[in-house]
Amino acid sequence: MFKARHLLSHHLLSILTIMLVGASPATAEVWTLEKSTQRALDGSPEQQEALAGIAVRKSELQQAGAWPNPTVSLRGQNRLGIDDGAGGYNLDQITISQPLPVWRLQQQQNVAKSQLSAEKASADQSLLNVHSDIARLYYALQFNHEKLLLAEQRQDFTDTIVDSHSKQRSQVVRYINPLDRHRIELLDETAHRGVLTARAAYTETLQLFRLRLQLDEQEEIQLPAMLAATAPLTLNTLKLRFDESSASMNQMQYQVEAGQANIALERARRFNDPELSLIHERDILAGRRQNFQGIMLSMSVPLWDRNEGNIARAEAETMRRESRLQITRRNNLAQLEQNHLQLTHLLEQARTFQKQMIEPAQHLLKLTRKSYTVGEVNSLNLIDAYNAYFDALNSNLNLIYRSNLAATELYQSIGDPSIYAVQPEVQQ
Repeated sequence: MFKARHLLSHHLLSILTIMLVGASPATAEVWTLEKSTQRALDGSPEQQEALAGIAVRKSELQQAGAWPNPTVSLRGQNRLGIDDGAGGYNLDQITISQPLPVWRLQQQQNVAKSQLSAEKASADQSLLNVHSDIARLYYALQFNHEKLLLAEQRQDFTDTIVDSHSKQRSQVVRYINPLDRHRIELLDETAHRGVLTARAAYTETLQLFRLRLQLDEQEEIQLPAMLAATAPLTLNTLKLRFDESSASMNQMQYQVEAGQANIALERARRFNDPELSLIHERDILAGRRQNFQGIMLSMSVPLWDRNEGNIARAEAETMRRESRLQITRRNNLAQLEQNHLQLTHLLEQARTFQKQMIEPAQHLLKLTRKSYTVGEVNSLNLIDAYNAYFDALNSNLNLIYRSNLAATELYQSIGDPSIYAVQPEVQQ
């Protein structure tokens, strides 16, 4: 009865998996991290937001170089008509005034250029964030898929033990202790529950993956085997790359430069733009109407308002940005070293795990299984060997998964989006 119930539930779970994951994995397209990231970036709102931010800064740069519009003044009065007795009103003065932004225009452009560069660096950081988010989700999907396969492997193993109890393949009838039988049945039920839990975790992650990448439910996903992360470049090489290409550091550096340019701009604003005026005037001279031309230059004199408050504010803001830059650089470099060390340690453990843990545990399980079959050992010895082997496989999966997460965090701390497009060389 127990076996029949178990086979029925296992069969139903297999059908459910086919419905959720895909009926023909052989024909499904292999989903790599690169393909997943590209799908996430195609028409993504993050990318649109970054492009819109750059367009805003380009518009500000264009506006920063624009000259102020001239002013045209017209004056009409009846003074000429009174002087010569003709009467009426006459247009007797035309003035064209043009502000000359000789001090502030270049400074405005410098501020806008630095802000545009900072916005481009921010777009690079946004791209890097998408890469990292998709990488974490992709590795979680791979990990849960591998955990499901391992749980099914556990189930298959316990199935063979239960089968051996229910079938007699020789004329020698072996007595099986009821306690041993109950232990194996409990082990089998535990494996069965493990498959349910692993399948639920994988299904939930797969659904989240589809939603994040906006994939159709009918689109099949076949995952490659999860491999350990590639060995990173040397720490000094990564630090050099951090100094040269870190998007977050570049963004903050450009913000500092924008602040310094803003200080110069506020100092230039102590003086209003000088204004050049061209004057055409009509007046009565020697008893007749005559035309006159003139030029006037107007300049403000900063006797009381020297814009000192705005200058001090710009200086303080720039100092704050410089401090933030130093703090962020210090923290990111510390995180970079920590991530590099963690990844190195994980890869060192994964390198010898197969030889020193999995293979001995597999050999032990094989020998214990044979001894159990002929009655030399009881179920406790078999369960111990079983747990040792599958715990080793589970630990190996955790190592591989953690190494990929550590690599993702390492690339995130470096801050260079192009690092995902170049596979690091394996260091000996």
